[in-house]
Amino acid sequence: MKILIILFIMLSNFKLFAGNPIILKLRWKHSFQFAGFYMAKEKGYYKKAGLNVDIKELRNSENIINQVLSGKANYGVGGSSLIYHEILNPSIVALMPIFETSPLVLLTTNNDINSLKEIKTNSIMASPTSLENISLLSMLHISGVEPDDINIKKNIFSIKDILNNKADLFTVFKTNQPYYLKEKNISYKIFDPKNYGFDFYGDILFASKEEITKHPSRVKSFIEATKKGWEYALSHITETIQTIKEKYNSQNYSKKALRYQAKIFSDIVSKDFVFDETKISEIERLYKVMFKSSNSIKYNNFIYNPYVTNKKEKEFIASHKLTCISTGNWAPFNLLKDGKLSGIAIDYWNLVKKRLMLKGECKVADSFSKVLNSIKEKKADITVSTTIVKERQKYAVFTKPYIKAPIVIVTKNSIGFVPNIKSIKNKIFAMPKDYTTTRIVTKDFPNIKYKEVKDIDQALEYVSSGKADATMGILPVVAYKINYLRFDNLKISGTTKYNFPVRFMLRKDYKILVPMINRAIDSIKDSEKEQIYQKWITVHMQEGYSKEKVLKYSIVAIIIILLLIMWMITLFIQIEKRKKAEKALEKLATIDKLTSVYNRYMIDNSLAEQIEIAKRYDKHLSIIFFDIDHFKKVNDIYGHKVGDIVLRSLAELVKSKKRKSDILGRWGGEEFILVLSETDIKQATYIAQTLREEIEKYQFDKVKHITCSFGITEVKKDDTLDVLMKRVDKALYRAKNEGRNKVVEVS
Repeated sequence: MKILIILFIMLSNFKLFAGNPIILKLRWKHSFQFAGFYMAKEKGYYKKAGLNVDIKELRNSENIINQVLSGKANYGVGGSSLIYHEILNPSIVALMPIFETSPLVLLTTNNDINSLKEIKTNSIMASPTSLENISLLSMLHISGVEPDDINIKKNIFSIKDILNNKADLFTVFKTNQPYYLKEKNISYKIFDPKNYGFDFYGDILFASKEEITKHPSRVKSFIEATKKGWEYALSHITETIQTIKEKYNSQNYSKKALRYQAKIFSDIVSKDFVFDETKISEIERLYKVMFKSSNSIKYNNFIYNPYVTNKKEKEFIASHKLTCISTGNWAPFNLLKDGKLSGIAIDYWNLVKKRLMLKGECKVADSFSKVLNSIKEKKADITVSTTIVKERQKYAVFTKPYIKAPIVIVTKNSIGFVPNIKSIKNKIFAMPKDYTTTRIVTKDFPNIKYKEVKDIDQALEYVSSGKADATMGILPVVAYKINYLRFDNLKISGTTKYNFPVRFMLRKDYKILVPMINRAIDSIKDSEKEQIYQKWITVHMQEGYSKEKVLKYSIVAIIIILLLIMWMITLFIQIEKRKKAEKALEKLATIDKLTSVYNRYMIDNSLAEQIEIAKRYDKHLSIIFFDIDHFKKVNDIYGHKVGDIVLRSLAELVKSKKRKSDILGRWGGEEFILVLSETDIKQATYIAQTLREEIEKYQFDKVKHITCSFGITEVKKDDTLDVLMKRVDKALYRAKNEGRNKVVEVS
């Protein structure tokens, strides 16, 4: 009877799987672009999740968003234009980014076209949707080209159209058409939005809001299986290419062509498949500007969040900006680096924040008692590295541990492997006062001999100097301290049976966050944990060994090896000291101490070099010279310390918005300079206007809002550094005279 029941259940599941196909609609024809979906199906990831997935190409006349909203497809693959659709008609949900940047570019084989400014009277051949792509539109716009200026041929085209010169410019995927041009030795130029500062999402997996509401488990399963498919595809390129060639090759790609696609797509696949709110906001802003729309998307409704499972949680996330608080004196969990909180706990918190799409910043307290009081008095919302203590449960709640750190034994190098505490119970332990590790150990071993010390630093110093025989502490902490404080004569000699669970602690009235954070903690991969661990800790740990193994080595060999190691360590330390000294000198010579951007000396040298390059190769080079409006009032009202904070914050803000190729430096006082290679004055003006708006809306600590004035100019053939700086200074002076918070360009 039991066998019949099992067979019935199996057959029911089979029918359910076979009879309910899930339709995934691609945004184009089969290629390596969709490799992750193919491998999720072929390797059985969808099937294991109970999903019978049917992957369908897009037909020429189909609109992919309409296909999903009408129910003809359950899931679709779109581009950044999904954000524009959401601005106009909120009805879809972006599930995960596939490509961090778009492979869609403009291409020409016309040797007479050297810049986009030259195409106003020419024609461009585009697919029906490609000129909705905001990165292409923005690139054309800052080059002074609007869609009305171009003779647009909206056709589906093939490589033959390019070879037959049916247009001067073509929208192409850099993964496809350039391959065939290279094969035929045809020269071409590519205009890539990424090189113009528009680095936006390529493919995005999406569904309807109805699908999210009615089938939440199915959505979650589909996403997880798809991620596994992409991970498999990227780690098994040859197998994936073979699978595509055999089963998904409606365009008859050769293996060589598919390998060319694989190389480019592999470089742009999202590393964690998590959206960046800043990136989404920038795409939204550009669509609104380009198409003159006043509507806005609701981020928490548009971006799928698997860790937020109900309406109350979603509303809490949308309406709360969290204040995190921590000390900077429990390395490597939390420490101060360049004036900012860093460490293992901060890295874990940043992962959780990103997954939950939380807003808020961390602030520094000078003692842990202040951290606890801030949580207790609701002046802060969460702290990032603690454990459950009964007294704290009166006013706080705790998440599950994100790390269970073992408590280990530390001795001098001369001590052998220590299997447990009992084996050295007659030794003197240095134990930090009021530490959790001390309370745990002394409770179980009341007769242990120990000296009470201030903290773990002093405990290690006692062992190093011979004032104590051993100490105990949490593995990451003591490993970091041994290395950082250069206790070369100490080692981790053994482990104990104890673990220290490190958790997030929240104010009690924010307990709704606990299950959400727990879900985010559960989602952190082993590879992510390992990356954090390796970033902060190098562990030298003594392991157990057998007598037989020791007897294999002669005393002479041991002495030789030890001498060799000592010589190598001494040499290594000398080299490292020299490297550090050289780096310190180099930093002093080139970096502004307050803002951590280039100083005047470095900017002078870099700008002079860039001017020579621009002249030699006839390239555009522009500079933006800007300073803070009424900065003296900031210093007078709030004091110079707050003024310094404003300067640092401004430098960080501009650094986060500039392109990788741009050079930022502090010219002096509140004046900054931004050097823009391969950028003409119109592009520079657009960038300056964007920065001006970002600065104006940014909330600075204490002073809240400041504004900046901007001067812009472009390098001319006869310019020297002095001439260039006088001209841009003149532009900045005009911006000040015309009312400040302005951008003025001088040719």
